[in-house]
Amino acid sequence: MKFATIRSALFQVHMWVGLVLGALFVAVSLSGSILVYDDHFTDWIAPAPRAVTAGPPAPWTVVGEYARKVVQAEEGGQIQFLPAPRAGDTMMVRLAGKHRAVPESLEKPVNLLLHIDPVSGVTMDVRRDGRLPVFQWLHQFHGSLKLGRDFGRPLVGWLGVGMVLLGLTGIVLWWPKHGQWKYAFLVRKTATGLRFHRELHAAAGIWMFVAFMAVSFSGVAISFPQTMRGIVSADAPPAAPKVERIPGGKLLGPDHVVQIVKKAMPGAKLRSVTIPDEADAPLSAAVDSRFGTTATFFVHPNTGAVIAVRDVANNGGGDSFMALQRPMHDGQGNLGWIWEFLVFLSGLVPLLFVITGTIMWLKKRKRRIPMSTMTDDVATADAD
Repeated sequence: MKFATIRSALFQVHMWVGLVLGALFVAVSLSGSILVYDDHFTDWIAPAPRAVTAGPPAPWTVVGEYARKVVQAEEGGQIQFLPAPRAGDTMMVRLAGKHRAVPESLEKPVNLLLHIDPVSGVTMDVRRDGRLPVFQWLHQFHGSLKLGRDFGRPLVGWLGVGMVLLGLTGIVLWWPKHGQWKYAFLVRKTATGLRFHRELHAAAGIWMFVAFMAVSFSGVAISFPQTMRGIVSADAPPAAPKVERIPGGKLLGPDHVVQIVKKAMPGAKLRSVTIPDEADAPLSAAVDSRFGTTATFFVHPNTGAVIAVRDVANNGGGDSFMALQRPMHDGQGNLGWIWEFLVFLSGLVPLLFVITGTIMWLKKRKRRIPMSTMTDDVATADAD
């Protein structure tokens, strides 16, 4: 089979996938671009209060007791401590479960997030845990098109497969002929009409190819985690460890967990400490790991023994592969601001692809030019 025949077939696939599914591609991609910077928008719209008290930080056990009193939370419910990232920032305490007294603006929340002065222990703000409503809606839309987890999430995954297919066919269609490489990465000043849209379509595609493919592929992996993990590794993800508490034994507090983790991994940046409400669950602490992921220490609630350490980014195989997908897709973690910006741009280019691709399709239909024809002569002749 001649390459020209293969190329023509790939062109048909590329064109019709883009034309038929283009609106859905744009909807998912644009929402993803906005969500890359949702934390920045949240800080701008609803900034967290600043800590005002100078001095050594209060014990976290005391902070937790104050937090429960503020919202009249029941004793024994799960509580999570998130240290202040910088001087002047508040620490946060996340309370799970039912709460008997909360501000009217927080009617019947499942979880509450309290911003607390880390020195005085004073609660400075109480919020519903989670994102602002607009970003919560966008996350649900981006992940499932608001069509439910059972139907919408696989649908978004298959849209990701479609975008990967567009990228693979697009790189073949873009591949320049001998002597044309110097024109393959830009839009010439003299380009008009069909040539302009063709060159803009191609140039945007090649400059954003790596980011577009990485974000699209990672979106597929996130939508079909079990399938993708099975392709990479036959090992199943490890189950959360269970413990047997010592009857009548004293339970450790968050300050003990912090000291245990600092001793086990000196210099590690602490993300959170969680005191669970399940009797058979260990205490846990999360610290920074590679790719913007976390390593989790599981600590016996009575003895303080580290019973397990889960560091998926460094485990190799399926664990490391899956750990990379989320920060690569979101542009978050410690991959840097450049990758974050490229992820943002990768969500904008599908709109450009759909616009330029549709214009090329309409122009060729109007001129009765075969859709697979993309010669320089044709492009030059069209100056509409």
